[in-house]
Amino acid sequence: LPPVRGEPLQTEDAIATKDDTAGEYWLPWHIDSNFVTVLHKERYASEATAEFVQEPEGAGLMVMNPAGDIAKLSCPDNVLILQMGAFGQIYAGGVVNACRHAVVSPRPPGVARFNFCNFWYVPWHTLCDAPAGRADQAVSNGWNAMMDSSYLDITMRQGFAAFRKFMTSPEARVQFADSVRFKELSEMIPLPARRRLPAAAAAGSSELVVDVMTDVRCPFSFLSQLNLEQALANMGLKDRATVRYHPVFLNPNVPKEGESLDDYLLREYGYTKEFAHSENYPLRVEGLKAGVELNPHRRVVNTFDAFVMIHAATELGKQHEFVKALSQRYFVRAEDISDERVLAAAAADAGLPASEVSSWLQDLGRRAQVQAMYEELSAKLGEVPHFLLRDRSSGNGLEIGGHRSVEAWESVLEGVLEKARFMGVDIPGPYGKQVRLAEGNPNAPVSLALGAQHGWAAASWPYSKADFSRIDESADSAMYSEPRLVNHLDDSSLQNLSEVYRSAFSSVPPGFAVLDLCSSWISHFPQELLQGARVAVHGLNQAELDANTQATERHVQDLNQNSRLPWDDQTFDFVTMALSVQYLTDPRAVFAEMHRVLKPGGMAIITHSHRCFIEKAVHLFAAETDDGEGHTHHVCNYFRFGPTGGWQNLSTVDVSPNHGDPVWIVTAVKAGFSN
Repeated sequence: LPPVRGEPLQTEDAIATKDDTAGEYWLPWHIDSNFVTVLHKERYASEATAEFVQEPEGAGLMVMNPAGDIAKLSCPDNVLILQMGAFGQIYAGGVVNACRHAVVSPRPPGVARFNFCNFWYVPWHTLCDAPAGRADQAVSNGWNAMMDSSYLDITMRQGFAAFRKFMTSPEARVQFADSVRFKELSEMIPLPARRRLPAAAAAGSSELVVDVMTDVRCPFSFLSQLNLEQALANMGLKDRATVRYHPVFLNPNVPKEGESLDDYLLREYGYTKEFAHSENYPLRVEGLKAGVELNPHRRVVNTFDAFVMIHAATELGKQHEFVKALSQRYFVRAEDISDERVLAAAAADAGLPASEVSSWLQDLGRRAQVQAMYEELSAKLGEVPHFLLRDRSSGNGLEIGGHRSVEAWESVLEGVLEKARFMGVDIPGPYGKQVRLAEGNPNAPVSLALGAQHGWAAASWPYSKADFSRIDESADSAMYSEPRLVNHLDDSSLQNLSEVYRSAFSSVPPGFAVLDLCSSWISHFPQELLQGARVAVHGLNQAELDANTQATERHVQDLNQNSRLPWDDQTFDFVTMALSVQYLTDPRAVFAEMHRVLKPGGMAIITHSHRCFIEKAVHLFAAETDDGEGHTHHVCNYFRFGPTGGWQNLSTVDVSPNHGDPVWIVTAVKAGFSN
């Protein structure tokens, strides 16, 4: 492009100089989701005086070619740069390439970076389809999720949503792209609920979940697990790691009588008995390194029943102990772990009731679950062992296969911890306490919603009566006359909601009082924190509230008909409302009542998502169900004017899981508390 003034710019004036030593990325590697971006070279200025300052050393726009070479763009200040985006590449069938780029910005304190960016989009509902016969050339497979085939045949709006989700994810901040298999396995194997850790472990930053996909007779898996345990111990993570096991059989058709390991090794690998029993046999050497002497007299056995037992042990919280006992009996003692008597002995070793083993093994439902998991996993994995390692709060992690040394495992664990580092949000809690939401994503738009306004707020109520109109204006009691004993979000999302409550409730002494407004048959509170607590639940259906086992008292009332709550002033420490704020036709009145029944310093926690009964949601929410930030601002306004000046310490946090429905949180503290 020609400069603003002067002679036309020559091509060599704007060049990319190869640079493989780029430093910290301020903006991670990505491809813009739009058609084209117009921008100029970034400038730097003092945050205190707004005067221009010299560009920090090493800062700049980095670009990448299809071969993965990285270069820094160098150009004069008086040019505009044209940068192609994803839709441009797809519409051109790959003839024009989108620009992979990142920004390196080692800014000194007090220095701000800015530049002009003009993002060119098309109407939101334009379909992104490639020219006929050029779909394969139109996408960039294997680089990251920004330009794979998932971008084909979606709308401009959907493409932008995917782009924003990537750019605000912790994955982007630490510069990695999850493999497709990591995402698939993470969806197949949900994360467990957070454990109650010992005090010393709870002080750490992460709780790890390790899912081992293997056959329990695989020696490479056994040795790799021993090395992993040692690496966890070396890094002080042993008490903060949960290890689980899932079946991927080496041979599901091994006959009941099994086979001599010597015969198996000779037939499959040509290893003689003398070699397999020798001092220098590689597996024996690796075992000694891991602190165990593998017994060469083992038999190749069918391990289906062993995994049925592992399934049963999981339900009793003894899975890891049972697998350790089983491994000791098989790899060291060379016992037949397909034999029910051996399985019963291993169960006793692990603290399980040996008398239950027969009934567990004969449970057809349990056996069907093991078979189904094997079939599902074996379709994704071609080898064992395979490991899925994740941070429990963020869901980020790695999937890797094969045998690894202690040192290699330490490196892997460091990588998982790095991916967890950008998660977690601190918010003001009740009575002057700080609450840490480990599942909070600090870079998500909802988490940044308040800060993006830089203190601005509407001076008066910004809504009209039409904003609270509904498709179905009939009485809510009619719609809710029949009980609905269902969950309205998926399990991983509800689990994160429970963790929010756990973090908040843990900040106050036992015996607190909580009011769950617009509740149902379950409140999603952490049960272990409710001992001695007063749990009042409100809703529209008596049968649903009666089914709520966490409630100590129940009250049926239509808040859209009568917002006055029956409780006295300053009764509760917490008021919660999950997935119902979108139905309130007079939210100011309801929020004023929440304020009245809370003690000064008490905390309100409002949760919303993208799901709703659309005919009953008010227009503000129904018009755009996926607008998390917009709805978050509405809830903030409900607090600001319900009543005016009655709330302080507003916070907005996105605690959505990696794989699940969005979970958006808005919290506030009742003003008037003093230490």
